Amino acid sequence: MKLLTASGLLAALPIMFAAPHAALAETLQDIHTQPFVTVGYAEYADYATLVSYDPASPINVRDGASTRAYIRHIGYAGDRVEVLDRVVSGDGYMWYFVRFTVSNAAGWIRGDFVSLDSDRY
Repeated sequence: MKLLTASGLLAALPIMFAAPHAALAETLQDIHTQPFVTVGYAEYADYATLVSYDPASPINVRDGASTRAYIRHIGYAGDRVEVLDRVVSGDGYMWYFVRFTVSNAAGWIRGDFVSLDSDRY
C-alpha cells in the first residue's frame, strides 16, 4: 500500500478534479446536442403559412426545437413565414426555424403548426 504525502496529494489534486470536470463538460455537450437530428439547412428559403385548429389561439415561437425551450414570440394561424431550417427532435416532431415575413421575428415552430407552400421538406 502506497501512502500519499501532503505534497503528493497537492500534486494529484489537479488531475483528480480535472477529469470529472472534463467528463461533465462532455456529458453536458452530449445532452445539449443529442436530442435533435439536424436535417439540414435549406439551400434557399421556402415559405409557409401557420395553421391551428383554433385560429384565435397563439402559436409559440421558441428559442429551440423543443417544447421546453423559451417562448420568444407568438404567431397566429394565417401568418406567413419564411422557412430557413428544420430538425427532427428527440420526441419525433419536425421543427422549423422560421422568420415572419412582416415582423422579421424568428424562432422554432413545431411542424404541425406549419403548412409548407411546397413539398420540398
